[in-house]
Amino acid sequence: MNWREKKKIKGISEEDWKIVEERLKTMPDRMRLGILSNSYGKQELILEVQNKSNIGIAYAEMQIEFIKWLIKQSKVIE
Repeated sequence: MNWREKKKIKGISEEDWKIVEERLKTMPDRMRLGILSNSYGKQELILEVQNKSNIGIAYAEMQIEFIKWLIKQSKVIE
């Protein structure tokens, strides 16, 4: 992966990748997540995110959207 690809993958910044990975590390060790027809454990998802694979990208996009939603909800409550 060259430096251009490292900047943003599918609009996900390096900072976003770190946030997603750290958030994933806080999840229980026994967690499993079904994506399409496969089931992934916590460690498998961490590797997918670190490798920025298609599964990692899908998971990161989902987490970023959820975080944005939480931020929006907190502003509505204020």
